[in-house]
Amino acid sequence: MTQSSLKKKYILWDLDGTVVNSENASFKRAIFSYASAMYNLKFDLSPNDYLGHTGLDVFQKILKHNEDTFVGDIPSFDDWELHAVSFLKENMHKVEARENVIDIWKTTYKLGIKHIIVTSSYKEIAEIYLRNIGLLDFCELIVGLNDVTSPKPNPEPYLTALKKMNISSNTCIAIEDSLSGVSAAKAAGLYTIAWVTTINESIVQLADETRLELNIDSLIRTLSLPLV
Repeated sequence: MTQSSLKKKYILWDLDGTVVNSENASFKRAIFSYASAMYNLKFDLSPNDYLGHTGLDVFQKILKHNEDTFVGDIPSFDDWELHAVSFLKENMHKVEARENVIDIWKTTYKLGIKHIIVTSSYKEIAEIYLRNIGLLDFCELIVGLNDVTSPKPNPEPYLTALKKMNISSNTCIAIEDSLSGVSAAKAAGLYTIAWVTTINESIVQLADETRLELNIDSLIRTLSLPLV
């Protein structure tokens, strides 16, 4: 594949757990526990109930788990989320890029491949993360929670990115780490790589590829395929 043809290619990246290691179970637990403690809500969800889920999903599950014991006024999601985001902003400098990501972005960028973030986090959060790891200047577009009405697993975030960039799905690959994200990317018609830390059979069955490791050569080979 020539460098000229690579200039017509795009990688659409999930953010949390894919570009940055923010889907660490203990880190997410600390965020949600902090926000919940502000309202005397117990946070006792398992990682499967909060990793890869939107804040609203997690909040609703917390309320359900507390419905039999909670006494007092139920907080609004907006108020609870303010505390969660505050804790996140104070601690996100501790979150590092996932392995190989910085090298992959910078090397493929030089080849003409463009990078887009499609995330269920707010755009402001995505910008801070990318700035912290030195990749903000290499990002063409961020589609965040602010830009959609239906987040992942709905395909709207990916369809929004395609529309904003005026590109077709057959010029792109998506890289995700969760079933929710893979579902969204596939529903948008994208060739999807699941870059996971452990094998999940549901993800394996849905994604076009499932990898425990990601490197530049393999991505370029994938981008050289007819992405239909």
